[in-house]
Amino acid sequence: MPQRKKAKTSWRPKQMHTKHRPGPEEEWRKRLPKKDGSNKNSLREDQVGITEYVSNGAGFTGVVKSRFSDFHVNEIDLDGKVLQLNDLTVPKPAEPTLDEEELAAARKKFREIITDDTWDKMSALAALSAKDPAAQPIDIIVTALDKTERGQIHDMLKTLYSSKLVGSTVTEVKDSTEERIIRVMKPKFNSNSEKRTRWNFPGEYVHFLVYKENMETSEAASRLASRIGMHPSNVNYCGTKDKRAKTTQKFCIKRRLPSQILTAAQKSYVRIGNFTFSNDVLKLGDLKGNRFRIALRHVTGDEAEIQKALESLRDKGFINYFGLQRFGNHADIPTYEIGVALLKADYKTVAELILKPRSNDLPFMDEVRKKWWDERNSAAAAAMFIPNEFIEKKLLDGLAKYGENDYAAALRKIPRNMLLLYPHSFQSFVFNRIASRRIKEYGFKLIPGDLVYRNKEEMDEDIIEKCDLDNPTDNAAEDIENNEDNPEIKEDAETTASDAKNEDSIFKRKVKALTEDDIVSGNYTLFDVVLPLPGHDITYPSNEVGAWYEEILAEYGLSSEKLRHKVKTFAMAGAYRKLLICPRELTWKFRKYSTPEETLIASDWDRIAGKADKIENSEGNGDLKALLLDFCLPPSVYATMFLRELLKSDTSAAQQLKIEKDEMSKVRDKQQTTEVNEGKEDAAQVESVGEVATTEKRKLTADETAEVEEKKSKPS
Repeated sequence: MPQRKKAKTSWRPKQMHTKHRPGPEEEWRKRLPKKDGSNKNSLREDQVGITEYVSNGAGFTGVVKSRFSDFHVNEIDLDGKVLQLNDLTVPKPAEPTLDEEELAAARKKFREIITDDTWDKMSALAALSAKDPAAQPIDIIVTALDKTERGQIHDMLKTLYSSKLVGSTVTEVKDSTEERIIRVMKPKFNSNSEKRTRWNFPGEYVHFLVYKENMETSEAASRLASRIGMHPSNVNYCGTKDKRAKTTQKFCIKRRLPSQILTAAQKSYVRIGNFTFSNDVLKLGDLKGNRFRIALRHVTGDEAEIQKALESLRDKGFINYFGLQRFGNHADIPTYEIGVALLKADYKTVAELILKPRSNDLPFMDEVRKKWWDERNSAAAAAMFIPNEFIEKKLLDGLAKYGENDYAAALRKIPRNMLLLYPHSFQSFVFNRIASRRIKEYGFKLIPGDLVYRNKEEMDEDIIEKCDLDNPTDNAAEDIENNEDNPEIKEDAETTASDAKNEDSIFKRKVKALTEDDIVSGNYTLFDVVLPLPGHDITYPSNEVGAWYEEILAEYGLSSEKLRHKVKTFAMAGAYRKLLICPRELTWKFRKYSTPEETLIASDWDRIAGKADKIENSEGNGDLKALLLDFCLPPSVYATMFLRELLKSDTSAAQQLKIEKDEMSKVRDKQQTTEVNEGKEDAAQVESVGEVATTEKRKLTADETAEVEEKKSKPS
């Protein structure tokens, strides 16, 4: 009886239980330019002023960020320590206890405040169940006591009754008189119990390290804030890190239990640890730099020549361009164009550019944009979002709240730091163009009028850092939320030109222009030269370069004076940035690997999980070759610009994907050729074996025939 075939089943595990994870080849295929050309508008380096190199080497092939695990960033704190997540201990608050002598002394001290009768009542309350109707709070009037003395009473209660009773200080008004009361009661064990726990840590702020994978810093902060129940502006950090990477950096939050932060982190898909406490809050710029560990895959080229290129980069440095991350992903609507509109107070254009449909967009975002663009129904478009982190969602909510034509008010629903990315992008665009022209026309020599810091130890101040430190208000939406009856730009948010002209700007005096004598002295090199990011409070070079700034600003209908902006939030003071940068502590090594999905760099979490040795001490067999880089850069310096100088190729996503596609095709062709050759070798081997067998068979037959004939010839 023939065996019955099994029926095919269409059952698959539910999406909530299993999630398909694409392999490396599938991943890069999804990121490749589409056949219909819809990726043709990806932003290129030359479109944002990135055109020059320091050295004239030929470069070599290497793929940047083939996987996000190829790019690791660890923050370097102000003490020069590279921050690494390696301690998962969750600190607990110190339990206040008193020994017998201290307890007796405290009881004696407060015997007029807490009488024997009150002590008896508290002991009886401690013995009751929290659900017992008789378990009523007991009030101790402590109006005459100061904060330290009230704390001593709390310590007594904690020592005597532990978790059986809790005390909280409250203020009540009786007969127009304010009274301070310590209310003693049974603890209520609910979700808010932690919030009422007395703060017994050695500092107001909890500092901790955040390890994230393939996630924006702002997104990690927003997720933590949402799950803790606070505004994102209350989650502080020193600087933003790459999204498509594995990164470790320091965060801080005020007066939240480490256990509470840990729970929020687990729900936010980030890992945290290395808790410390301080009375100081972290501010943007409170770091010395970043350590990068990068794997370049599919490396081709002579290793000796690559070593020379690395040595040249180590000694000569690279141009300190702002990388493509600063300008968005779309050449048709680069972020600096939105910044121009914002600086010109053209809020309608700003909103339309943010929401305008564009090529190569995320599918769901494309639907949202088209719906708004066609219907101008902000509430309906906003309802299509599930997450709330998107700038577009916040803007649509603002339009729905304040009116479809009230663009100024709607824009203020976007957090200040997010909104400022647009004008900062324009400043970065101007810097890149000026840097390229300066190198192209004057090369790498100093010229009179070049700007240098008066204090040579001065650190670069990126424009975002300067603005945020000068004005700690993190959310521009607060201007509207606090003035809903009149959401127009307020008079008190304006600054007059006459006031500014009378200011004696310290920031302008941070730099000086080089003279011929300065150049001849040999005390300065091109590594000391800074270029301004345009602003109303900035010193420009006192040579031809200074005029270039006004030329570029005029192209876009702006001037340095117009950057003063009547709304302080959008006023661009300016900043200085080094023209050239040298990497620090640069090391490298070549590594062989077998498959595109092989992990080449151990992360902080790999070390905690005990996987680092296996990753780093692998034999490195295989036909594929990678270059592993390890180096440090100052704050706000882009590692992609370091890589661009090394590879001598465009670091844009489209270009990197094209290189990866070509290299993957070569790998597949080589594999196919190898398989074909192995097949031919196998066939040849089989044929050879067959020929040998036939020869042996013929020889055996001939031998047998000869033996028979010989027997016949002999007498029996």
